[in-house]
Amino acid sequence: MKVFKEKDFKWRGGNVSRLESIVDAVFAIAVTLLIVSRDIPSDFDEFMNVMLSFVGFIFTFTFLFMIWYAHYLFHRRFGLEDFKTIILNLVLIFFVLFYIYPLKFLSEVLFGMWFGTYDKFTGPIDMQSLMIIYGIGMFMIWLIFGFLYRHAYRFRNDLKLNSMEKQITIESMQVYFLMSIFGLISTIIALANYPVLSGFFYFGIGPGIFLLLCFNKYVIKPEY
Repeated sequence: MKVFKEKDFKWRGGNVSRLESIVDAVFAIAVTLLIVSRDIPSDFDEFMNVMLSFVGFIFTFTFLFMIWYAHYLFHRRFGLEDFKTIILNLVLIFFVLFYIYPLKFLSEVLFGMWFGTYDKFTGPIDMQSLMIIYGIGMFMIWLIFGFLYRHAYRFRNDLKLNSMEKQITIESMQVYFLMSIFGLISTIIALANYPVLSGFFYFGIGPGIFLLLCFNKYVIKPEY
């Protein structure tokens, strides 16, 4: 079977390690929790609500896949399994499990508003607290990836990274730290009691990453 490899990055990770297997198992559990946490519908209206909520499931699953792929790519690129890498992976596991229910609940609330299934929630929804919890998960998960790449860059000589690989490593680290900063600022905005604004703030991640990469390319022009 042909294995995909990056054009500009030599993959130093070998076969899937026990560390990666543990993290993969946690992601599998997280996806399972998205599905099995729902009871079988008792009538057709409830069934339709479940079907509409699968839009939220797609949204949640996409975010989980992004996190899993970022983890997969890191270990394929560097193959590091020292003590610090293991600790960072364990913290990542914790926050993935922490992140799954706020992400699922938030997606169901948002899509419930759009599809008219909002009335299935009993009692008021504290959007401020929900956005704070979501922001903490967002901040911590991408911060961990930033630290993983920062740690890998310290091993650049041992790993024999070439100039292009060093550039990719530093830019990946910057992107993940930027994403974590968005989570932190969104949390602060929610703490100031602007939960709607804290949600819309995440739409700036894409443009922010684009500007960061352009700044690196055309302004700094670093030598690695």
